[in-house]
Amino acid sequence: MVYGLDIGGTKTAFGVFDEQFRPVETTQHPTPDSYDAFVGLVCALVLKADQRVGTRGRVGLGFPGVLNAEGRLLAPNVPAIHERDLLTDLQARLERPLTGDNDANCFLLSEYHGGAVAGSRLALGLTLGTGVGGALIQDGRLVNSRRGGSGEFGHGPIGAALLARHSNLPLFDCGCGLSGCLETYVSGTGLARLYRHCGGREQTGQAIITAWRRGEAEAVQAMTLYLEVLAAGLGALMTQLDPDAVVLGGGLGEAAWLYDELATRLPAHMMRGIAPAPLRPPVFGGAGGVRGAALLTSRPDSPFSSPA
Repeated sequence: MVYGLDIGGTKTAFGVFDEQFRPVETTQHPTPDSYDAFVGLVCALVLKADQRVGTRGRVGLGFPGVLNAEGRLLAPNVPAIHERDLLTDLQARLERPLTGDNDANCFLLSEYHGGAVAGSRLALGLTLGTGVGGALIQDGRLVNSRRGGSGEFGHGPIGAALLARHSNLPLFDCGCGLSGCLETYVSGTGLARLYRHCGGREQTGQAIITAWRRGEAEAVQAMTLYLEVLAAGLGALMTQLDPDAVVLGGGLGEAAWLYDELATRLPAHMMRGIAPAPLRPPVFGGAGGVRGAALLTSRPDSPFSSPA
């Protein structure tokens, strides 16, 4: 059996899959605030699953992070594991090798194997969640570096033309240490920031979208900025990378209205004469990350693999 964990800033998904990566069971759990509690949760989930299925399952993990020079995770959106040597600690506790990778890579890996971008020579994935992740697959292999940091498109800057077009667009500081990063606008927290900037009160992303649909002025202004920034970011990536297809993940990736809104905005952010790449919703939806994490166990060359 194969286990997958999709670690997020607010929740962690755990899935059990058979050897053909078909789901057997999946559960969701709040992501603990402390490192010890987080390691305890993962170990409990894995060991209890071993007991239920009667075997020691292989384990793959996906998380929003990269490795620093010391081999520790840089995951500012998940404080419990930030700057920790997570895989080494988990391997010692679970007494088995683990395989891990960036959560956006896991999402795209899943959508490549029987999903929205199956058969694409070059596919781009972008996840819109607590942060913004990105990933590329070329000829069936994830494009990645030793540290696993390739595809951090959420930490690319927004363009000067966008700032000139929307003079009321603020520059937000990012948890990565930079300012004006794409994810500070088009993540869930970014939308909430834009809404407050436009005069709204503290609200969840879903509440802001509901208010936008009702025509509330502050929500309309915030959503206009959100969609323009997202379209500009996607347009730049499509122009620079020329993917065969793009799939969106995260909470908004399954919203049909998002694709309609982006279809009207993307052409204004493309090179003259270049059409946007096909933009597709995910096939596996919210389960894609945990399925992709399980698929990592068949990739022993992963940059985050712990030694056997």
